[in-house]
Amino acid sequence: MSDTGVSVGAWVAFAELAGPVLLVMLVIGLGVGVLQTATQVREASIPFVFKLVGMAALTTLAGRLMMGGVEQYATNLFHAIPGLLHG
Repeated sequence: MSDTGVSVGAWVAFAELAGPVLLVMLVIGLGVGVLQTATQVREASIPFVFKLVGMAALTTLAGRLMMGGVEQYATNLFHAIPGLLHG
């Protein structure tokens, strides 16, 4: 693994970890925003509660899958450290 591979691998691991979270938050925020606009209820705690429940469901259902990419990157990085140090 080269220096570039380390950087690209870190970004891919970050995307695998943060991507689903951002997507779930976007969908929940959009849905709750449309619902609040339709009903004219402007309460700030409603989106927070829905996003909190969505995060709990996401980490329960897909947490192991999301951490798999980070684990694979860390394993590859630890194996590549001697080659990175000695050029």
